[in-house]
Amino acid sequence: MPNYIPYLVLTLISLAILVTMMIHKRQFGLIVLFLTFSGMIYVFEFFIMVWWNSYEYFPRVLPIRYYDNVVGATVSNLLIVPALGTLVAVYRLRWGWIVLFATSLVSVEWLFTQLNIYEPHWWKKGYTWIGLVFFFYLIRIWLGQLKEGHNSFRVISLWMQAWSGVGTVLFIMSVLGMRYYQIGFFEDMYRDDVFTSSIMGILKSGVFAVFVAWFKKAKWRLLAPVLVFAVDLPLYYAGILMVNIPFWIYTVMYMVLAVLLLWWNSYAYRFLKQLSDKHLL
Repeated sequence: MPNYIPYLVLTLISLAILVTMMIHKRQFGLIVLFLTFSGMIYVFEFFIMVWWNSYEYFPRVLPIRYYDNVVGATVSNLLIVPALGTLVAVYRLRWGWIVLFATSLVSVEWLFTQLNIYEPHWWKKGYTWIGLVFFFYLIRIWLGQLKEGHNSFRVISLWMQAWSGVGTVLFIMSVLGMRYYQIGFFEDMYRDDVFTSSIMGILKSGVFAVFVAWFKKAKWRLLAPVLVFAVDLPLYYAGILMVNIPFWIYTVMYMVLAVLLLWWNSYAYRFLKQLSDKHLL
């Protein structure tokens, strides 16, 4: 059996959970919650997987080994976990369900190990179980705070879901060979790229979150794409950002994607505000 099949099954399960919830609740905005929770996992993965090399995935869908590892992590942690987390939060599932989901995912981790498509380094299954129980309980509370209209939770949620989107776009650009960040922190240039892209992604998503949350007029919000691009210019001229396509084409593509991300973040912020104003869920 090809390595990617179990990952594909997890992807389909994640999408099925998300689509079923959107149909049942008649609310497209559930994607915003899903991306928010995914962004939280992104932060965790940055430290645990990228920086501290806790485990490694082998879906074998990309020729570059470290990027292939990231694809596996995306499916295992950034799709199925947020999908189940959204289910827990939206339907306010109790401890029995939380324990069941955490135990099921640990079982999947064990199965992936037996299939030799996942290899833990220093990470333990107990860590996974404890982390999942904590995460599911946290986001159940988190949604409650959003419904009560706490602005700090709203802004952080906006930041996390923006980070989920920005991080995905940056990774796709790397996989397509358009650009790489190289600061020399790791010997593996692709791990170095993912590490640096993660830092840049969290900063750039913060810019989007601040401008969308603080400014209502489009003319001010449109400064966000300009700023996130401007952040890269010193890195480009310093040789840290390497662009492998004509720079003017890169600039046009970057700005188009940045404007699309701005549009999405504006929609996400409206949805997060409506959670308290209209009690959508």
